[in-house]
Amino acid sequence: MAKPDTNEDDRSHWDRFYKKYEPPHIPSQFAVFTCAEFTGASFLIDIGCGNGRDLIFFSSKFEKVVGVDESEKAIDILVKSGKLADQDCCINAPINSPTLAASLKEKLGDMPENSFGVIYARFFLHAIRDADELAFWELCKTIANWRDVSIAVEFRSAKDRSLPKMTPDHFRRYIAPADFIASAAFNGFAVIYYVEGFGFAKYGSDDAHVARILLQRSAWKP
Repeated sequence: MAKPDTNEDDRSHWDRFYKKYEPPHIPSQFAVFTCAEFTGASFLIDIGCGNGRDLIFFSSKFEKVVGVDESEKAIDILVKSGKLADQDCCINAPINSPTLAASLKEKLGDMPENSFGVIYARFFLHAIRDADELAFWELCKTIANWRDVSIAVEFRSAKDRSLPKMTPDHFRRYIAPADFIASAAFNGFAVIYYVEGFGFAKYGSDDAHVARILLQRSAWKP
């Protein structure tokens, strides 16, 4: 019987990936879009920051940035690159780590209580398990109890399942945007911008069909 995919398999894949592949020297389209949409934000938390393609860009645009990734190799390469304004802004932890919230709170400790920020997750949600998406929502709600935050996410949609991929094969969860929006509402976040389609995350021959969604805390809080 074939061995089922596990979080440990995912972690090993990303360690190998980041050891082998150099990050592009320009930020993603979504990173630039996010900066333009949240010009009043003073901090940004990049969930699944990888080797820092977008985090490096964000570090020159926000007063404070924090990068989170489960891959120890990715964080090690990023910190040693010397390209971050703050060399102590990264956390090596899985999204379901019981200490992640406390670590993030410590990183944000010197930000005013009335400061506004963004939780950013590009190409992260489709690469994690269902249970880890639940952990993502719990983390977002916890952060929203400390500071005023919006959420910016981009992920491969269900329509991308059969399309060609440039990057090595790994666990992918193709998400129906309507299901994600429903989960957001259940967890107390409302959509302020939503679009899906091609041309948002093109990489060589891989023109992913993605959903791009911005959320804010709704009046109703679970």
